[in-house]
Amino acid sequence: MILRKFEEKDIPQVLEICREMREHHRKVLHGYFKPIDEAYELKSLQETLTDDDAFALVAEEGNVICGWLCAEFTSRPYLETERFCHVCELGVLPDFRRQGIAESLMKKLFEEAKNRGVFEINLGVFNDNKIAYEFYQKLGFEPLEQKMKINI
Repeated sequence: MILRKFEEKDIPQVLEICREMREHHRKVLHGYFKPIDEAYELKSLQETLTDDDAFALVAEEGNVICGWLCAEFTSRPYLETERFCHVCELGVLPDFRRQGIAESLMKKLFEEAKNRGVFEINLGVFNDNKIAYEFYQKLGFEPLEQKMKINI
């Protein structure tokens, strides 16, 4: 497996990972998300290619893109630690899970953040997504805040 920068030629396969991630979240969260809007996702992936603050990687096994990570380096001038990185998406195709791919992608992100002088990485994970929640905890992530909602 190799990790490399996301390129335009990767879009069709990354779109498949995004589709799989959406369906996974729909199942885990009992339909919270709509089915994937391919045009919206395609536009988002294309924008990632030209966004200077975006950091996107793919994991490739043979000719198959089996994993994808997209993060954004940004700032919040109202906090002590201004510069930070937010993980927008992390996904691995089902047949390639539990092989260290997601961890490898995240470790590359940790390296990139350190190289940029950024020492905080955050992300969102749904409480009901137990496997992802435990994965992030294993990497050292800790809960920071709790989002709440009510259906009325």
